[in-house]
Amino acid sequence: MNLNFSPPYLNKRSPYFTQSNTKISTSIVLLILLASLLLSNNSWATSSSYQRIISLAPHITEMLYSAGAGDKIVGVVSYSDYPKEALKKPIIGGYNAVNLEKIIQLNPDLILGWQSGNRPQDIKRLKELDFNVQLFEVTQLEDIPDRIEQLGQLTGNAEYAQTTAKQLRETLNKIRQTYQHRTPVTTFYQIWHQPIITMNGRQFISQAIAACGAQNSYEDLPKLTATIGLESLFKRNPQLFLLGGQASFQKDWLKFWQQYPNLQAIKNQQIYTLKNDHYQRPTARLINALEPLCKIVDQARAHYKIKSGVSVKN
Repeated sequence: MNLNFSPPYLNKRSPYFTQSNTKISTSIVLLILLASLLLSNNSWATSSSYQRIISLAPHITEMLYSAGAGDKIVGVVSYSDYPKEALKKPIIGGYNAVNLEKIIQLNPDLILGWQSGNRPQDIKRLKELDFNVQLFEVTQLEDIPDRIEQLGQLTGNAEYAQTTAKQLRETLNKIRQTYQHRTPVTTFYQIWHQPIITMNGRQFISQAIAACGAQNSYEDLPKLTATIGLESLFKRNPQLFLLGGQASFQKDWLKFWQQYPNLQAIKNQQIYTLKNDHYQRPTARLINALEPLCKIVDQARAHYKIKSGVSVKN
């Protein structure tokens, strides 16, 4: 994570940055240098100073609330819809563009971006304007409590965030201990339809599936997400279908798959719809929703064991 601390009175957008007062006394310069040295030794030393935060991703918005810092959010991107309080926050853009004028008006002291989700040109422009931009990434399920903890430190809510993170780690560990070593169930997770999109084994949804003792049928894909064809699905023929996507689309997706009873998941009625915002965002809700996901995997596991005449004991 990039940590860039810039004194507000030296910011190019600040009204204090004028030709008339650029002559700062030597003592003040020394104090600034001393503060910079302290910060370099303790990245979180001024965490409580961040009071006006803009989030550039819905999952970051959600994480801020999980860290107890929702009241410090002054701007969000579109689709930041959880918790409900987030809907009241000013919208500063979306995945395809940000409104620089709006951001300048909101005068944030911290902008949190998504390294693999935000447009590089947007991040570059924000940095050129001397905004303090820090980039977050979630590559493992363990990163979710870690990032929430970091956000707590950044916003002066360390104790609250640590409590949340501790609960999430305990939940994740319990899920893995309970389900991870059970009989694997080959699984297809559908992110989108027309084209059909799924993900590989490194994507966090796939990691959630693996925590339940299931095996992503497309774990070997070279990219995190990719388009696949029907021929490929028939060849891999997974035992379980999990449908993401919005609830308004899922009925049509179900109807589409019923046309292919030769797929064993369809033949055995092992196709389920999921609340996509629980599983398609790397947030506390994902970890807290692992138990019902694992129950679905367990239902499929039991179905195939009974069908094959094997005891249902795990």
